Amino acid sequence: MKSKFNLIIADDHVMFLDGLHGILSELENVGEIHLATDGQQVLRLLNQFNNVDLVISDINMPKMDGIELLSTVKKKYPEIKFFILSMLDDVRTINKVVQKQADGYILKFADKEELKKAVLEVLSGEQHYSQKVKESYMQSVFERKQNSHVELSKREKEVLKLLMEELSSKEISEKLFISVNTVETHRKNILLKTGSKTTVGAVKFAIDNGYYSE
Repeated sequence: MKSKFNLIIADDHVMFLDGLHGILSELENVGEIHLATDGQQVLRLLNQFNNVDLVISDINMPKMDGIELLSTVKKKYPEIKFFILSMLDDVRTINKVVQKQADGYILKFADKEELKKAVLEVLSGEQHYSQKVKESYMQSVFERKQNSHVELSKREKEVLKLLMEELSSKEISEKLFISVNTVETHRKNILLKTGSKTTVGAVKFAIDNGYYSE
């Protein structure tokens, strides 16, 4: 392990950002800490400094959120570690973060000792996910396995994706070059197969079961 590591912390709440800076400055092997209030600023810092080892980011930020930032950093700077620090603990968000290959996910109500531990573990090449995050993710995996017998046809998946984009049956029919009645038939089949009572329920099923990760 290097003797000193350089960090970028991103959060649009300046007081919280200052607090994180103070906590992580206590670690002996943490060197420079750069602060940012949005994802675009993080990218500018990464372009300016070529010795950053870890990015710690919130999710809800202006201009570029944490998940988009995570995806961009992993593509442009695969050697840089990245973990999320957020209040969000819903399954959909956790799944997105895991799919984007984050090195960790810490909830903001974690104590400072867990935060320090997470930083050291991630810098040493390990992963660190808060217990609550791991439990939520494992529950979603279990539920997806339970529903793995559900098989939607290619056309049903296309219709469901467009329903997720809030298109009407008429708009879907025009986009897929099929009749409105055919769209309605596909929609009813989707509800039946997924055990959903409404289109909203079917959309939630698709999200929870990883049909569409974006």
